[in-house]
Amino acid sequence: RRARARPPSARTSTTRGSPRGIAAPRRATRREGATRDARREEKRRDERRAAMNLPKLIVFDFDLTILRIHSWAERVAAEDVPHRDLDADVADAAFFRAFVERARARDVPVAVASFGAFETIKAYLDRVCGEGVFTRANIDTPSMHGGKDGTVVRGGKVPMLRALTTALVGADGGGGTETEAAVRAAPRVLFFDDDEKNVTGAREHGYVMSVLTDACFTREKWDEVKAGLGMEAFMDGA
Repeated sequence: RRARARPPSARTSTTRGSPRGIAAPRRATRREGATRDARREEKRRDERRAAMNLPKLIVFDFDLTILRIHSWAERVAAEDVPHRDLDADVADAAFFRAFVERARARDVPVAVASFGAFETIKAYLDRVCGEGVFTRANIDTPSMHGGKDGTVVRGGKVPMLRALTTALVGADGGGGTETEAAVRAAPRVLFFDDDEKNVTGAREHGYVMSVLTDACFTREKWDEVKAGLGMEAFMDGA
């Protein structure tokens, strides 16, 4: 007597070339494959950075760090920036541009964390570094945290550093959430700020490579701090 066939829901799925009754492994989706590739590439970049003792990310404050003026306090609007004297406003434009170029050439992301106005910051940085180097993706201001630009973010610069680290550093292979990965990355985030309170708060939250730029970010300031960061050769030849 002919055996009754099992209903389709009870059959084991097979594919050509698979032994009968053994389920074929699930193929990764295109998105999963891209995510794995991105993680492998980030791991390779991280290994290169570690071999050269480089940070995972470099973050700058803006007013009184990149600039020698306080653009927000002086109410400098974005439309004013093209007519401003760049050398008068920027502490060391040539060195900052060279520093950013060197970091990017070595796969180290650069970013800005400022309580100032995004449009004004971007207008200045477009003039210093060229358009597209600094965008909304790597300029973090209070409007990214539910506030208004020109106000202080609750928690100081720490939430901004974590947001930038999460967005720009990527997964480290250690598992857990993106926030947990950002916390693990904190000791290898280089942060420059002119406000001692911001620097102290960042250090207390694991950002131990936080540097007080009490005289702005210049070649002279870099020469003063680079040995303590283990980055003596970072700008060689620049």
